[in-house]
Amino acid sequence: MNAVNSSIRSVSVTTHGRLHLGFFDLSGESERRFGSVGVAIDAYQTALTISTQAQQDEVDPWAFNILQQHLKSIAANKPAQPLDLNIRQAVPRHSGLGSGTQMALAIGAGVNTLLGKPLNTALIASAHQRGARSGIGIATFDHGGLVVDGGRGPETIVPPLLARHAFPAEWHFLLIVDQSRDGLHGNGEKTAFKRLLPQTVAASKDIQHQLLMQGLPALVERDFQAFSAFVGELQNYNADYFAPAQGGAYASQSVAHILNSFKQQGFHGVGQTSWGPTGFVLLPSKADALRMQADLAQRHATNQHLSFIVTAAINNAARIETNI
Repeated sequence: MNAVNSSIRSVSVTTHGRLHLGFFDLSGESERRFGSVGVAIDAYQTALTISTQAQQDEVDPWAFNILQQHLKSIAANKPAQPLDLNIRQAVPRHSGLGSGTQMALAIGAGVNTLLGKPLNTALIASAHQRGARSGIGIATFDHGGLVVDGGRGPETIVPPLLARHAFPAEWHFLLIVDQSRDGLHGNGEKTAFKRLLPQTVAASKDIQHQLLMQGLPALVERDFQAFSAFVGELQNYNADYFAPAQGGAYASQSVAHILNSFKQQGFHGVGQTSWGPTGFVLLPSKADALRMQADLAQRHATNQHLSFIVTAAINNAARIETNI
């Protein structure tokens, strides 16, 4: 194993959460499956430092286990040098925001940079069993912005990036967060995918056509209404598929009530990220999002489990800094 670069004492990595807007092939009718659309957001960060110097803070056992797994994966059967991990912030777990992928990539990128190893996020993700279905979190780590991945084929390591575009700075998401429950994850998620009935080929082809001929062109041309309509259709396609496993279109009934209210008011870019329970509505400006946030906070003041977060997209890749 390579020696630690003596000129680098520590490496800091900062990355962001993401919204998984949906899969566009849930038919299971071809060798290549899934394919997904997502966007990096600035509301949540994973920020950490990998160092050879002892830290005073205790480390979350989950993150520490990721560190140990990564050291084993690059040690080539030789003992890996112990490293210290200091986590300053972390994307909330099991909320549909991509916490596991971002933590694994941040730790892997930090360790590899410190030890002079290749910085290949696809290989890091694969070593930690990330990207089994969606490559969105990997692509947002590398690029930020809105990304589209090509799903999994027979020889896929992680889903390949097909498209990446900057997300309009003026558009904002209002997140509806239910802290009383977790989204489906782990073995429960694996079991659900095995049991869920596939979407029809016709529905899958329709949403793929909308992605190419409505969603992406609308994003590039900054057509808010057309892009919002596409997000709504993509969400409907996914909700129909996942409903039997999560008890309805949305995992949280509290979030569902609010999202359905937005739909009744004529908002189209409404949905749930991944398995939730976090929901979102896309709005044309920060001012609109802040007004909606204040209104919801007032109307749901007695529900201590709900919170409302205004976030923009972030169009930057993860930041990796060496500290000498």
